[in-house]
Amino acid sequence: MGQLDVVISPAEPRYWAMMAMCAALAVWSLWFFPKKGAENTMARKGLGIAMLAFQGIDLLMFTMVPDMSFSWHRSLPLHLCGINAILIGLNCFWLNRALFSFTAFLGIIGGAHSLLTPQLPSGDALPLMLLFFVKHAALVFVPLVMAKVYGLRFRQWDWIRTYGWTVALSMVLMGLNAMLNLVFPRTDGVIANYMYVWEAPVADNPLVFDWAWPWYLAPLHVALLVHLILLNAAFRKWSPATDAGKPLRWFE
Repeated sequence: MGQLDVVISPAEPRYWAMMAMCAALAVWSLWFFPKKGAENTMARKGLGIAMLAFQGIDLLMFTMVPDMSFSWHRSLPLHLCGINAILIGLNCFWLNRALFSFTAFLGIIGGAHSLLTPQLPSGDALPLMLLFFVKHAALVFVPLVMAKVYGLRFRQWDWIRTYGWTVALSMVLMGLNAMLNLVFPRTDGVIANYMYVWEAPVADNPLVFDWAWPWYLAPLHVALLVHLILLNAAFRKWSPATDAGKPLRWFE
């Protein structure tokens, strides 16, 4: 297996090449799907298929990269961004408003931070790098498309409900990480760290502190709440009405 958890720095030209590609893809998507309109179900379902395909390719990438192998400790789509990619893809078919609120909040927040401070869990082979950047860019712009074109909105206290579901999910992943690492440990020292709730990520992110478990999680929880509140406010500003046409306040 090649090097794991590769951090790509803004000092590297490939960082800016990937960011330019993501920006172009986002601009195209925010032009193309509004042009097609909400009545074009094929465009929406195609978007969903693309999101699911990204995650499917991620699962099968070990068949395409010679020095990469499947691992229960590393390869499952159980990081928050992987979970959101699947849920966003499914919601392109379902258009469920409650699911939209969870995936929009966490997809935009997680996708943006992953793009700005990328940490590639399985290595930086070109196919892996392309998939990482495209998938995480989609986590940001697909919820924007769903809000702009298909009218999905946040409702009262969605932001705090999203936080609650995230905490619950992280607790489940803590248990899974513990089972894999303590009951089924790998002899090569590779650990399960899904949702980064076993060890702190190594990404060069100002919100990540080199503290012991579980203390490094505390600033991440505070940062998540702040991001949820700010993103909620931003949606209130740019989507100032609910489906019923009533104005929304910042903290609703």
